[in-house]
Amino acid sequence: MAPDTGGRHAKGAGADARGRRKRSRSSRSGATGAPLSRSVRAPAARHFQAGKLRADGPGSVLRCLVLVPGPEWVAIDLDSGALVRAHAGSQPGQPDDAGTRSTVSGDGDMSHGVDNVPPWPERSLQAVELRLGVDPEPPDPARPEAIVVSGRPVVLGEPRRRTTRRLLRQVVTKASDRPLLGTLGPSIAYGDLDGTRPSVVIVAPQARPRFGVGPTGPWCQFALGGRRHTMPCTEHAAPDPSATGHGTKLLVVALGAPRRGQVPKMVLGTLPLGR
Repeated sequence: MAPDTGGRHAKGAGADARGRRKRSRSSRSGATGAPLSRSVRAPAARHFQAGKLRADGPGSVLRCLVLVPGPEWVAIDLDSGALVRAHAGSQPGQPDDAGTRSTVSGDGDMSHGVDNVPPWPERSLQAVELRLGVDPEPPDPARPEAIVVSGRPVVLGEPRRRTTRRLLRQVVTKASDRPLLGTLGPSIAYGDLDGTRPSVVIVAPQARPRFGVGPTGPWCQFALGGRRHTMPCTEHAAPDPSATGHGTKLLVVALGAPRRGQVPKMVLGTLPLGR
């Protein structure tokens, strides 16, 4: 009787199929041509500390997790756990050799004559590489975390869900009972800022936040540390009501652009902690 090799052939076919699927996943790439991977590795989140020093020299490369996409982007440096954000009125672009900041005016034109500005990754919770450029202007005391990006961001992919949840829990502010961003009011006088206080925090509201649109634009209302806050928010900050999932769990709150000597607090984005 001939030996039965059907089982071995079936196992071999299954292994080949798994290998093809694995190669297919590893060969996917984003708009920049960089290979995507769901296993973007990060140091243990327990070593992260708010305000910890990060690489800041021109030409240095930061691996970051995007929290808020778009012109008012915010991200976490995966090597230090420090938060980084965009300059006021700027967005990542393709700067000149000096890596200067590219500012977008109200009509969308670039003040430095940079054409074909690539968009920031449209999805939050995506890992990217950012190359630091040279900032020709003095530090902004209202945005001490701001960095100048030289060249376009390189999309790396998405970290594993467990890694993302761990990172987000670690960067949530632990001082929820203290004044938000150092003051009880809805804004801070620009002259009172010296760059020693953070301009962006991640908070976990006590209940699901409310969003709406008023005469001055979209707004967000939430409770934190026994206080109720109502502040403006960006148009894309409100979660999509048609989206499925665990809903909004975290808010990215930051100081906005100065207006008449005051720097308002605002909600830049929302994050689902249970992603």
